[in-house]
Amino acid sequence: MQKFVFYLILVFTIALAYSCVSYKELVNFNEGPAFPPTPEAIAGIPEIRIQPDDILAIQVSLQFELSQTDRTPFPGQAGSNIASANDGYLVDKNGYIDFPIIGKVKLGGLTTADAKKQIALSLQQYYKDPIVNIRFVNFKFTVFGEVAAPGTYTIPEEQITILEAIGTARDLTTYANRTNILIIREQDGNREFGYINLRSRELFKSPYFYLRPNDVIYVEPLKEKVNTVQDRVNRVLPWVGLGTTLINLIIIITRN
Repeated sequence: MQKFVFYLILVFTIALAYSCVSYKELVNFNEGPAFPPTPEAIAGIPEIRIQPDDILAIQVSLQFELSQTDRTPFPGQAGSNIASANDGYLVDKNGYIDFPIIGKVKLGGLTTADAKKQIALSLQQYYKDPIVNIRFVNFKFTVFGEVAAPGTYTIPEEQITILEAIGTARDLTTYANRTNILIIREQDGNREFGYINLRSRELFKSPYFYLRPNDVIYVEPLKEKVNTVQDRVNRVLPWVGLGTTLINLIIIITRN
């Protein structure tokens, strides 16, 4: 009887070990050279450039008119003359936006810093010292696969890392493959594919560490998850095999 219990525990232990995810597979940043003991300069931060179909929130503060004759009110609130479009300004396929007072302005290919200067320069013929602020309305990214909350997220910032994106999706699931996360990126009419490894300390040097607008992140499952999504027949088969093994053990034990 003792031998039977021993073999029973052994079989269940092997079956459990086969279906479980190891501790090493759940830990991030545990591969590669150790982190430096002193601070190091951050490199590779991308400059996000305005592209067609981007939507920009543009806010202008007009402080002083140049002359009594140029008192054309800027669309917005009187007094402070702060103006912005409720839905933002859409960049057309040629990189232009249609902006009040100054009309068509080409912002495609510019950073938001350069776009601020461009609009401010165009407004200077009507107003003195205009203050311009620009941000992306539609900086969005999509995360799906083995994350707790897959979906498309829109953020007000111009910069987000892959770690922040995963955090926004409420972290990876237990069955996420941390070594082969796919990033799909479209820009300038091209589509590219890149992979990151969360277990590698070299992640911070990857060109995909910082996301770009409309990036898509796919987190593939580990092989261990196969057992949790099999159909009914396949779910039963392992237990049939286990039962057959137990019967054989019983026969062997009872013969001894």
